[in-house]
Amino acid sequence: MHSVKNRGPDRGPAQYDAVERVLEQFMQLVEDRLDALARGRDREKVIALGMQALSEARASLTSISIKKSLPATKLKASDVISQGLVSLSQATLYRAAENGRFYFITPKGRSIGREFPAWQFMEPVPELIEPVLHQLENQPSSEIHAFWVGAVDDINELSPAELLAGKPFETRIEVHESQRRLLSLPASERLRKVQELAELYTRGMADIIG
Repeated sequence: MHSVKNRGPDRGPAQYDAVERVLEQFMQLVEDRLDALARGRDREKVIALGMQALSEARASLTSISIKKSLPATKLKASDVISQGLVSLSQATLYRAAENGRFYFITPKGRSIGREFPAWQFMEPVPELIEPVLHQLENQPSSEIHAFWVGAVDDINELSPAELLAGKPFETRIEVHESQRRLLSLPASERLRKVQELAELYTRGMADIIG
């Protein structure tokens, strides 16, 4: 088993550089096209309006792209929907969880009520999590959550959730270089490592029960 050792978010400059480079290249491309297309008396006005729109788009894209940490909160189904984290109805969200696309937990000390850990709705997790959840489908919801958020020695004390997402939890104080290298791996490689961890985890739970 592994224990939860969540620390805080890292917002190192290296993670922003790639986003900045792409945005700068895009802005330069559009600026060149505007300059080539704008003609006549309104040329300067057209360029000014185009650049203003680009600047606003850049600010919006940057705020989305640099969200480099995972939320540690848990949400009711209605909150997941109201925050626009999924394009599903409440009933469809529950069915999606029952089919292994997401997971929910029952709050400690309560027999009813379901909460969805918010981290699983952050990109690129929704595209990657399903095969791992199918590996864990026979485990109690509390054990599934424990698997995702617990620090694991084999991945330098990252949690499987962080490795799958390629981002640290917002509660993580710092990210060491060895952890950063793992978080920077291609998504397919991160998924493969998490699937290996899930296999070991379910095997260990089976040994405890059996």
